[in-house]
Amino acid sequence: MKKFASLSILIIVLLSTVAAGCIGGEGTQTGTQTGGEGITLVVLTRHDVTIQVMAKKMFLQSDIAKQYNIKDVKFIKAHESLWPDYIEKGADVGWGGGPTLFDDLFKNNYLAPIEDQNVLGLIGTQIQETIAGMPMVRKGDDGKVYWIAAALSSFGFTVNHDVLERWSLPVPQGWEDIASETFAMDPPQVGIADPTRSTSNTRIYQIILQAFGWDEGWKVLTLIAANSKIYDASDAVREAVIAGDIAVGSTIDFYGYTAMKLNPSCEYIIPKGQSIINGDPIALLVNSKQKEAAQAFIYWVLTEGQKIWLDEEINRLPVNPSVFDTPEGQKRPDLKKAYESALTTQGIEFDDNKALATINSMQLYFKATLVDANQELHRAWVSLAKAYKEGKISEEKYKELKARLLEPVKFKDPDTGEIVTLTEEYAEKINDRLAKDASFRDTLMQEWRDAAREKYQSILAEVQG
Repeated sequence: MKKFASLSILIIVLLSTVAAGCIGGEGTQTGTQTGGEGITLVVLTRHDVTIQVMAKKMFLQSDIAKQYNIKDVKFIKAHESLWPDYIEKGADVGWGGGPTLFDDLFKNNYLAPIEDQNVLGLIGTQIQETIAGMPMVRKGDDGKVYWIAAALSSFGFTVNHDVLERWSLPVPQGWEDIASETFAMDPPQVGIADPTRSTSNTRIYQIILQAFGWDEGWKVLTLIAANSKIYDASDAVREAVIAGDIAVGSTIDFYGYTAMKLNPSCEYIIPKGQSIINGDPIALLVNSKQKEAAQAFIYWVLTEGQKIWLDEEINRLPVNPSVFDTPEGQKRPDLKKAYESALTTQGIEFDDNKALATINSMQLYFKATLVDANQELHRAWVSLAKAYKEGKISEEKYKELKARLLEPVKFKDPDTGEIVTLTEEYAEKINDRLAKDASFRDTLMQEWRDAAREKYQSILAEVQG
């Protein structure tokens, strides 16, 4: 990549959700656009519209965009399952979505090595290779760099103190707190997101499974879901906390910081010893036809573009701390303090490979047993907890029914006909097949859904009977 004389202010790109099968929108060809009018970069992303619009605007005003004759940036916000299709059609850059998504792309050879020396020169000088024990750079066995973190993320929950007080609820400090009988109420005062529609909540559930262990982790997840209203997207959880519709919501950190900006009664809490610091990646995609221009965009995101995170509508932690030395950075001492706190976060020893090995199984099992069957789960659990609190059932009976509620769902293996449960080993065995075999996936999800509902309904009947 050429040397950058002076980098203008900040970037930003547009947001363009295009029809399936065509990168670039109406009147363009699939993939990066070139010609007399300049280059159009196509960026696959999980970032929301606010980030996309700001990035497009700021980037296209930058010296880098002008130097590389980049006239447009088209964002495609697609579900992670669709990324390979867009990559094969020639998308240039992947930006945002978490390390599990990018490690999966790396494993399946969808990422190209970053070879621009200006980008690589940032590693170890402005961008640390690890923070709080977590990788900020992914290197292959060949020693080449395949993704670099563009922002930092932690995971926890955002509380609304006014709503907690209204319902006489304590301020939770750990995941087990919001999985307790204390939060078993109608209407639910906890909010979480469907993991098949939220990469950040997927990460939260993976953290819980590793923090508590697979078996105990599913018990915690089951009770959290039992206490929760399930939302289709993580930003909907944030909005519900801000609005006071719920008292607690599982959120990525910058959603929490945004909530605190918009509603002073909100507070973002990182469960001590039950979270991690993630690097949220940016990467060059393997079929990009404009690799030089794409790496220029990556360089911009990792340098001048770090100012995007400082905007009060975004509130993310930058990965490059030199941004705090800019005039914009000096106006955000709160984010600088949060960044410094992140460097010393007491997190768990998180295994990305283990998370990746069960991601499809985890998401779909959670969807079938805790999201699709949530109404039955919530009714059974709230009725059980209420009956115990009111002395209508004995402690012994309560423990017996609670243990049944938290038992793994038993289901028939489609291949062997045997009755099994989703152990971690079984989840690993079927993980890749779930992504590729629709018939197998649909059969298993129906098995899980039906078995879960039957279990929850039987417990409710016993409590009420």
